[in-house]
Amino acid sequence: MKIVAKAFLRYLLKRRSLSILQLLGIACGVAAVIGMGLSAQSALSSFSKAVEFLRGSSTHLIERPAGPIDEGLLAKLVQDPSVDFLAPVIDRRVRLKDSDAVRVLGIDPFLDRNIRPEIYRAYFAERRRGVKEDLFSFFTDERSVLIDSNLAAQLKLQPGSRFETSQGAFNVTDTFTNPSGEPLILVDILNAQKIFDLKGSIDRIDLIINDEAAFRSRWEHGFRIESKRQRQETLAALLYAFKLNLQALSLLALFVGTFLIYNTAMFAVVSRRRDAGVLRSLGAQRHEVVAAFLAEILLFGILGGALGAVFGHILSRFLTEIVGSTISTLYFFLKPSPQPWSLLTLAAGIALGCIASLLGAAAPLIELILIEPVKAIRGRVAYKGGTKKAGKFALTGIVVLCTAAVFLVFSFYHVYVGYAGTFIFLLGVSLFTGLTVMFVAPALRWLFSRAGGVQGKLAVANIRKNMGRTAVAIAAFMVALSMSIGLGSMIESFRYSLIWWMNSQLKGELYVSTKGDIDVPEDFYEELKGMPGIGGVDAYRNVQVTYRGIPTYITAINASILQRFTQFGWVNGGNENWEPVKQGSVIISESFSRRFNVKKGDAVTIEGTEGTVQFPVTAIFYDYTTEHGLIMMDRSTFIRHFKDRTINSLGVFVDPGYPDREKVIAEVKRRAQGRNLPVATRSELHSTILSVFDNTFAVTRSMRVLAIIIAFFGIAGALMTLFVERRREFGIYRALGFSVRQIAGMTLFEGIGMGLVSFLMSTGVGTALALILIKVINLRSFNWTIFYHFTFDPYLIAAITAIAASIGASIYPIWKVYRTYPQIQIREE
Repeated sequence: MKIVAKAFLRYLLKRRSLSILQLLGIACGVAAVIGMGLSAQSALSSFSKAVEFLRGSSTHLIERPAGPIDEGLLAKLVQDPSVDFLAPVIDRRVRLKDSDAVRVLGIDPFLDRNIRPEIYRAYFAERRRGVKEDLFSFFTDERSVLIDSNLAAQLKLQPGSRFETSQGAFNVTDTFTNPSGEPLILVDILNAQKIFDLKGSIDRIDLIINDEAAFRSRWEHGFRIESKRQRQETLAALLYAFKLNLQALSLLALFVGTFLIYNTAMFAVVSRRRDAGVLRSLGAQRHEVVAAFLAEILLFGILGGALGAVFGHILSRFLTEIVGSTISTLYFFLKPSPQPWSLLTLAAGIALGCIASLLGAAAPLIELILIEPVKAIRGRVAYKGGTKKAGKFALTGIVVLCTAAVFLVFSFYHVYVGYAGTFIFLLGVSLFTGLTVMFVAPALRWLFSRAGGVQGKLAVANIRKNMGRTAVAIAAFMVALSMSIGLGSMIESFRYSLIWWMNSQLKGELYVSTKGDIDVPEDFYEELKGMPGIGGVDAYRNVQVTYRGIPTYITAINASILQRFTQFGWVNGGNENWEPVKQGSVIISESFSRRFNVKKGDAVTIEGTEGTVQFPVTAIFYDYTTEHGLIMMDRSTFIRHFKDRTINSLGVFVDPGYPDREKVIAEVKRRAQGRNLPVATRSELHSTILSVFDNTFAVTRSMRVLAIIIAFFGIAGALMTLFVERRREFGIYRALGFSVRQIAGMTLFEGIGMGLVSFLMSTGVGTALALILIKVINLRSFNWTIFYHFTFDPYLIAAITAIAASIGASIYPIWKVYRTYPQIQIREE
C-alpha cells in the first residue's frame, strides 16, 4: 500500500502543471460558494446588528398607525404603571452629497440612556477632559450632531467639521462608536423637531414595560404597539425575498461548481488509468489502487478547498459591497463589513472541496475499478455504445425532467420547492448532452471539414467518441451559458415590464421631493394647485403598516388626478376603477393580492387612529414599487381614518391645453427650489428608477460571470483529459505525417466544437430557464408578474462567451501540444 501511494504522489510532482490545473478547478468551485455565502452572511449580520443597536434594550414601541405622535403623550405614559422606562425618538433620513440616505436619530440623551446605554456610555458618560463645553453645544446648537466614527472616517470629518445634507449643514460635535453596519447621526430631539419641522411631535416612543397585556388594554386603541420580537419578525420579513435570492445564488454557485469539481476529479482519475493498470499488472490489489486514488483525491480536495476558501474570502469582500449597495437601494443605507478571516471559513472550504471531490470522483473511480488491467494499460477507452448509451441517459433525463415539473407545479407551497425544481431541471437537461452531441455531430463535421479539413473532421470524431469525458464539460458549460441566458432574459424582461409600468403610472411632467428624506409642506401643495396651467397635483404619501402581522404599505393619492392623467396597468378593468376609490374604497397591488390571497370584492381590515377600519377592494393593479404589497386609497380617505396630512412627494401634471407648458414647468421648478425641495422631470425620475433597478441586479450579474469562469475551467480540464488519454494516438498522427500545427488545430477545433454544442443547447435551455425564473421563481418570491420580452442581447453575449471561452480554454492544451508533440512516439508494451 505504501509503495502504491508513493507511486501516485510522485506523479503529482512530476506533472506540476496538471496538478495546478486540478487545484485551480477545485478552488474556483469552492470560491464561488464561499464568496457568495460570506457576502450574504455579512449583509444579513450587519442588518441584524443595526436593528439590535437601534432598538437597544427596549421591549416595545408605540406609534401612530400613520404619521407622528403628539409629544403630550409622554406625560401620560410616564404615569402608566406598566412603563418602567421610555424614550421619545425622531427617526428620519437625510441625504448626503453622494446621494446616500443616512439615518438621523433625534433622542433625549437623559431618557435614552436606559434604552440605548451604548450611546450614552460612548459619548455622554465618557467625555474627554477639557472639552466638556462641547457637550452643551449638542443641546444649544440646532445644527450640532454626533456622527458615528465609521461614517466620519468615510466622509473625512472630525470634531468641529461641517458637512452638507439635504436638510442643510450640520456641525460635528464629536464622534461615537457604532457597532452596527448602518451609518448613524445623533441629534438632540428638540433640535430634530426644528430641523424636520415637527414642532410638538415625535415619530415614536421606545418603551421598557413590565406588563404587556395591561399596557395593550389601555393603549391599543388608536396606536400601534409592537414588541421587540414582532419588530424583528417585521424587519426579517422585509428582507425575506432578498435573502432567498442570495441563498439561491449561493446554490447556483454550488451547482455549477460541482460540475467543475466533478470534471476535475474525473481528470485526476482518467489521467492515471494507465498507471493504475501497470500497478495492477505488477500485483497491486484493487483496494490498494482505490485507496491510493482516494488519498490523492482527498489531498486535492484539502489543498483546493483551502485555496478556494482564501479565494472565496477575497471574493466576498467584493460581493459584500455589491450586496450592501443593493440593500441600501431597496431598504435602508447599510455599509456591511466583510466577514473576518476565520478558521471556520477554511474548514468549510476544505469540507466542500473534499465532499465535492469524492462525489465527483465516484463515477470514474467505479469505472476504473471495473476495467481490466490490460484495458487500463491501453489508456483511453472510447465511448462505446454510442447512440444506445446516449439514449439511456436521455431516458433518465426525461424521468428527471418529469420530477422537476412536479416540483415546479407545487412551488406554490414554498419558493424553495421552485428552486429545487429549477436545479433538478438543469440536471435533467444535462443528461441530454450525449444525445445532442450525436445529433449535431454530422452538421458539425460538415462545418469543421470545410473550415479545417481533416483536423476538423477528426476533432468532431474525438468529441463524439470521447463523450464519457467531453459530455460533463459540455454540460457544465451549457449550464453556465443557460444561466447567463436565463438570468439575462429575466432581467431584460423585468426591465421591459418596469418601463411599461413607469410609462403607464408615472406620467407627470414634474415630481417634487421623490428622494424620501424631505416631506413636502402642505401649503406648497395648495400653492401649486392654484397655479395657472396646472392641470392637477397628486399628493403622494406612503406609510408602512402591518396586515395580518406582516409588513405592507398604504399609499395615499389623489384618485381624480390619477384617473385623468394616468393609465394604470389593471389586472381587470380600466380607469373606471377609480370611481369607487373616490368614495372610500381601495385598490391593491398584485403583490398584495398574491401575498395575502385577497381578491377583488374582498375587504381589507386596517388599524386606524380610531380603531379598525374595513376597506372594500375595488380592483387589483400591476405594481413594482415593493414586493411587500400596497394598499392604495384616496388622500381624503387616508386623512379621515389616519389623521395624517404628511405629503412625501408631489406629481405635477400640466394642463394639456395650456399654451406655454415650458413656462409652467420652469415656474414650478423655481418655486420648489426656493423651498429647498428637489425636483425631477419625468425622464429624470424614470432614469433614477432604472438606475436603482440596475444596481439591484449587480450581484446577479456577478454570479453570471462567476458561472462562466467556472465553466471555462471545465472546458480546459476536458481538453487536458483528452490530451493525456490520447498521447499514443498523437504518436500515430505523427507517423501518418501530421504536423504540430495540425494537431494544435485539431485541439482548437475540439474546444470550439464543445463550446458550440454547449451554446446550441443553452439557447433552448436558457429560454426555458428564463420562463421558469419569470413565471415561477419571481412570482413566488416577489408576488408580481413579469412580462416575458424577447431580446437578442443575452443570446449574443452567450455566443461570444462560448467562442471566447472555448478558444481561451484551448490555449493551454495547445501549448502542451507544441511542447510535447515532437517527443511523442508510438509505443507498444
